[in-house]
Amino acid sequence: MTPEYRLTRITETISAIRFGSPVSKAGVVLLLEPWPDLYWEAMERQGMGWINLLQAAAARIERVLDD
Repeated sequence: MTPEYRLTRITETISAIRFGSPVSKAGVVLLLEPWPDLYWEAMERQGMGWINLLQAAAARIERVLDD
């Protein structure tokens, strides 16, 4: 998964969570897979608790894309 595509999927997932749409744990974990610290934290959370982790992942991707 390219960083750009991963960032798009993360943004879509954050929006879906905010609107109350069902989001699978497997999907969130897949998006966070490159960052073990976020990945393991996602295993313990659900729903709105994922937003912070997804935002952290998006920030990390944006930092890489800016370099």
